[in-house]
Amino acid sequence: MHDYKNLDKSKYIKSISNYRHEDLLNLTMNSTSSLSILNSYYDTIVEDLVTNYSSETSKNIYLEKVLSHFKTVLNYNISDGKKLRGTTVIDTVRIISSESVDELLLKQAAILGWCIELMQGAFLVADDLMDHSLTRRGKTCWYLKVKEKESAVNDSFYLYSCTFILLKKYFPTNIKLFHLFNEIFQRTVIGQGLDLETPSYLPSVDLYTEEHYYTIVTWKTAYYTIVLPIFCGILITPLSFLVDHSELKSIAIDIGIYFQVQDDYLDCYGDINRTGKIGTDIQERKCSWLIVQAMKLLKDNNIKRKILRDNYGYDDENKVQCVKNIYEELNLKEIYQQYEEKTYENLIKRINQANFNSKQLEQLLKQILDSIHARNK
Repeated sequence: MHDYKNLDKSKYIKSISNYRHEDLLNLTMNSTSSLSILNSYYDTIVEDLVTNYSSETSKNIYLEKVLSHFKTVLNYNISDGKKLRGTTVIDTVRIISSESVDELLLKQAAILGWCIELMQGAFLVADDLMDHSLTRRGKTCWYLKVKEKESAVNDSFYLYSCTFILLKKYFPTNIKLFHLFNEIFQRTVIGQGLDLETPSYLPSVDLYTEEHYYTIVTWKTAYYTIVLPIFCGILITPLSFLVDHSELKSIAIDIGIYFQVQDDYLDCYGDINRTGKIGTDIQERKCSWLIVQAMKLLKDNNIKRKILRDNYGYDDENKVQCVKNIYEELNLKEIYQQYEEKTYENLIKRINQANFNSKQLEQLLKQILDSIHARNK
């Protein structure tokens, strides 16, 4: 275990600020190797979870059946996907703690990565049910696989509860991690609530604004997608004090917002063979980046605004196509490309100007940004 109390912070800051760029590149871990490390601990965490109450459940055939069901829930909902959040924890540890990284630290990073993937799985199971989605990661949504779709709610509860089983086993004294997961889970639930209630709070798409949109995605996506994995990784290294840097959370949140804007674009224009998901934002009347941009561009065009009002939010192919036709007329694909490049450039500039006194932290943020830039899934 690392000795946090006796850490000389000034010495670490000075030493990490003197790394050459070439050294940092050698330390950086590519996504494939991070994914390989994460996946190598999948069987471990599943075994931990399904045997957690084995001494009690082995005496009851029905409890054993329920646990067998939950093992299927795990395998179906968290074993695949991009695993961006899980691998980011490992990347963070490899870069921030480059000289002191060892097998134990990588295992801890992988376990935390799976904790976040379990949380992600819980959100996706519930989100697909609430949004009436059909596919996820190229497969039928979980709630459509079970006998009673409402039981998927309990399955999502199980997935989230697994997070704390693993935290208790592997990080029993790290209170900061427990608090971090609690805070970000609740922030995400609040963001999801705002997303779901927006059609009732704002009964007309005329009321959809960028301010409201960015509030939703900050709470719903940015915290648990980018802030959580970075903070988890840093908190198990000797440089845990880096989480207190004033600019780190702000930049991480903005990378998370950028990620969600990409998701909104891919919901409409993504190739299902790559995204694995049939988009439903238009049908569900989501306050998405595309509709917000369209309403802003049409502020002086009452005729087309009315077309959007009359067709947005209906599960009807003709109405959905009417909305997409206006998106095409407004060249939203090109506007999105411009947004993507401008946002990327601005974030790189902010990272360079943040004065982290840590080349590793700069490298980490740039690597995360590069990993999602211009993505198509």
